[in-house]
Amino acid sequence: MRSRQWKLSGVGLLAVLIALLLGGASAPGQTTSGDAAPFFPKGFGNPEEFFEKMFGKSTPEEQKLLDAIEVSAREEREFGQPQVEAFLAELKEQGFKVIRKGKDVDYLRRLVETIRPFLKNANRYEKVTIYVVDSPAVDARSFPGGTLFFFKGLLSFAENEAALVGIVGHELSHLDRGHLLVPLKRARALARTLESGPAFDPETFFSQGTTLMRLAGRAFRPEDEAQADRDGAEWAYRAGYDPREMAALFLRLHQRDASPRLPLASFFRTHPYSDDRYEAIMKQYDEMQASDPRDPLYRGQKNLARRIPRSQQVFPE
Repeated sequence: MRSRQWKLSGVGLLAVLIALLLGGASAPGQTTSGDAAPFFPKGFGNPEEFFEKMFGKSTPEEQKLLDAIEVSAREEREFGQPQVEAFLAELKEQGFKVIRKGKDVDYLRRLVETIRPFLKNANRYEKVTIYVVDSPAVDARSFPGGTLFFFKGLLSFAENEAALVGIVGHELSHLDRGHLLVPLKRARALARTLESGPAFDPETFFSQGTTLMRLAGRAFRPEDEAQADRDGAEWAYRAGYDPREMAALFLRLHQRDASPRLPLASFFRTHPYSDDRYEAIMKQYDEMQASDPRDPLYRGQKNLARRIPRSQQVFPE
């Protein structure tokens, strides 16, 4: 896929447009709550309101706009491969070994195959590439095209297969839901807006491009992470695992990190708070038990310890 050539990058364009808007605003302390900056589009009463509308939670209309933009599997792979290569280079620079085959990789691949049938777009990701990073970090990453990175620290922290399966499902959900394609889709949407007419009219652009500006500033959205948590918990449950173990993982993270709740606007956060994730999954578990009771559910502590998936051997709990 050929990329379009722009004089300004997407971030640079965003910065210039915001600077133009803010250029007519009063100096700090000189603008009353009822004043509007001269160059703000109608409906944006002041800079604070502007940023809330630009970078706040996505609306159904915004998601509908992105859903209408199609990206082929080939285009997705071409979009994701440079990101994978850049991440591999970053890990190498940091001195972390990347493991491409072996017991850990084989184990994770079997867990992926356990969950992959639950994906709506399973056929699109028939081949999932798995890397294990020799790092104590409790982390996992997914990249467009079907590449997953799991850190050894996660395998140690998970405590059992049920918790790890939930995280595997979380990463697969990002692929299945197209969360990783948002930057590509919003770039295409922005290009269409800029090419829609021979002249650039700021009023028209912002009245039609509010969605694009908001999405351009939010590459990672907490709502996507929450949705991936829900999928991971549901798919683990449907596979016979106990999703409360996934919830317990987030609770342990919260207790380990003792993360303070900073008074920041939602668009500064990329993930929900770990204790909120715990509460959400526990509530989801109760709802799933009410609608589709399943007991007993599997945990698989020995499976994880021995790197033998439940699909190959069921150990007594």
